[in-house]
Amino acid sequence: MFEIKTAYSKADTAAEIWQDLQQQLDEQHFQFGLIMGHHSRISLLGELPLCRYSEQWLGGSSCLGVMTDQGVFLQQDTVAVLMIKDQGGYYGSGSAVIENSDTSKATTEALLKALQQAGRPYQVPELVWCMQPPGTEEAVLLQIEQVLGKKVPVYGGSSADDDVSGHWLQFDGHGIHQQAVVIAVFYPSVAISHFFHSGYIPTEHKGKVTKAEGRLLQEIDHQPAVEVYSRWLNRRINNNYMQETTLSPLGAVITQEQLDLPLYVLSLPTNFLSDGSIELFAEVQQGQELCLMTSEVPRLLSRTGTMCECARSVLPQQRVSGGIIIFCGACLLSIKDQMSFVHDNVRVALDGAPFLIAFTFGEQGYAVDQTNRHGNLMYATVLFGETDAQR
Repeated sequence: MFEIKTAYSKADTAAEIWQDLQQQLDEQHFQFGLIMGHHSRISLLGELPLCRYSEQWLGGSSCLGVMTDQGVFLQQDTVAVLMIKDQGGYYGSGSAVIENSDTSKATTEALLKALQQAGRPYQVPELVWCMQPPGTEEAVLLQIEQVLGKKVPVYGGSSADDDVSGHWLQFDGHGIHQQAVVIAVFYPSVAISHFFHSGYIPTEHKGKVTKAEGRLLQEIDHQPAVEVYSRWLNRRINNNYMQETTLSPLGAVITQEQLDLPLYVLSLPTNFLSDGSIELFAEVQQGQELCLMTSEVPRLLSRTGTMCECARSVLPQQRVSGGIIIFCGACLLSIKDQMSFVHDNVRVALDGAPFLIAFTFGEQGYAVDQTNRHGNLMYATVLFGETDAQR
């Protein structure tokens, strides 16, 4: 038996949140629980006896709020859960605090705990889900691949707040953290499908990264990055960087040999420095080709529903039990008053099946080139079918 169930609360206290969840989840027991919400409510989770519903949890803070099949909840008092009941599957979660900036060590520790909790320490999972603080994503993905190899899809989103002020939180079912890696491993009894993409298209403006270090883009075509980017935009940006750059990010060009088409993993400019460098929310590599990307509000509104349709199309009989969706927090902030359109599109695409959408400050997923990648302004969808793919 496989079932997904969602529940939510807009209560002010831990006791009231617990009461709301109990009323909606009854006395059931689940194999896994995903819990997301505003950071003001995630901070209360330590007071809830969530282990009564499941021993395995992953969660954290989401920008402004959350969305489920039950509605759009972008208020600061919202928390929501997506529960998986899978008597034929195995699930495990683990966490570790990042100490001395050693993200790799924390990732390995969290992953090994998750594998142990699933009871499958020597079996490669079908999918890995991760949550971490912004700024650690590339290191987390690299270390997961060091342990499991490059063929296991890794999905997730970085914990977020409302304004990049550092109030993001992670939750592992027991404790609340600000600097921790939380990982879940899935061995479901049903087929799953997944999709990782953006709602942006390339422009004619391209250039090569000639100087960069991590998330600091210093030069494009041997010129200060700020000058090149401003010339591409045909305007200068002096403040409100994320607000001004959300519809005009930079895309790292990745060649997809099988399709003979370029892929683009996006990086969001977040700050312009006096030396002409640009701080980004994702790493770029020296020698990479960058392209100025663009989008429009209608495209951002429709993209999630389109992705769900694509992911659903590869499920047996195209039947879906439910899904987990990651939606970029920066995109949300630019279209938050129109999110009812996103909700309607997803409900139609999934035929009313339960889902949870979290709004993150960094998105991870398995790209079309069969590589796990971190990007900004991306969308990630994982859908669960109703039957096993082999049956």
